[in-house]
Amino acid sequence: MPLPSGLPEVPCAKCERRVRGLGWGELCPDCLRERRRRASRLANRISLAATVLMAAYVAIRVTAAPMARLYGGIAVLATYIIVRRIATQVAMEYLPK
Repeated sequence: MPLPSGLPEVPCAKCERRVRGLGWGELCPDCLRERRRRASRLANRISLAATVLMAAYVAIRVTAAPMARLYGGIAVLATYIIVRRIATQVAMEYLPK
């Protein structure tokens, strides 16, 4: 059924439910929420693994000086944040629809 603006309702790319204002090939809000949740879980696992590796590297390689340990801790925290953001974006891009 065409909308008053003349644009047709478009089906979701995954569940094929027709949603007003959706572009061709896009996901409906429910499917997008589910995809973000899956991507977030995957990104969490990847970022935790990368953080553990970074923490091990910092523990082994950084000297015992207090400032060096502080900067190492900041690097570990930054690793978690950056890897999680990147992994979430990559997972959103490449998870199957």
